[in-house]
Amino acid sequence: MKLKNTATKSALKRITQIGLVSGLLMASVANAEINLALYAGQSFIDNGDLNLKQGTTNLTFHDVSWNDKSFESPIFYGARIGYWFDSAPNWGLSVDFSHIKNYLEYDKNALVTGTRADGSTANGVEPISNSIQDFNMSHGVNTLTFNGQYRWFPTGQRDNSLLGRMQIYTGLGAGFSIPHVEAMISGVQTYEYQAGAGPVVNGMLGFNYDLVSFLSGFAEYKLSYVDVEDDLTGGGTINTETVNHQLIFGLAAHF
Repeated sequence: MKLKNTATKSALKRITQIGLVSGLLMASVANAEINLALYAGQSFIDNGDLNLKQGTTNLTFHDVSWNDKSFESPIFYGARIGYWFDSAPNWGLSVDFSHIKNYLEYDKNALVTGTRADGSTANGVEPISNSIQDFNMSHGVNTLTFNGQYRWFPTGQRDNSLLGRMQIYTGLGAGFSIPHVEAMISGVQTYEYQAGAGPVVNGMLGFNYDLVSFLSGFAEYKLSYVDVEDDLTGGGTINTETVNHQLIFGLAAHF
């Protein structure tokens, strides 16, 4: 079916506008630095509380432990797109995706407080598995953050000298999580991705070293706070706030 003439003109006008805007944007970034990075490493997860709400059940499991299994398939990895301003080369922006993993150590004991489905009160140490038979995000907590970054040049500029190849950088950012929820609670299984399950805040500190003209290696410490509220099949939620410490090593291509 053909489009009406007015619709065609409107579409052409919009395409022209988009083309002009894109051209201006490309011109503005022509001399800027763009980085494409891939990384992997080791994640460490602090103990924290976990809350389970399901029907009339409202239980908090205090100071539970987590396992990261960073090097077990699927491994902990990440990717980052960075942009450094030509007019202010010390300042930049980045978008970071991180596939960190959380496995609840449900076979351990924890202090449990709250109310159960039968109306009784919980206030004592008991096996977590009495209430939660399994809970993990093995296919990733999957954080996506938008970051502001700053870098230092030890020699005052970037060049081919030994120190001139190095940049020290830091950054702060915020975003959201897309966890893959795997839970078995009261015989009911939840197994799915859930977009926008909670806010994420992270900070990073690292150094980048130019290996060749377009490729560099980097090492980094990143701290991520993740507040995840996962929906359960059949109703209810499981909520946890975790602090992840990440030691990262990667390669970056810069243009």
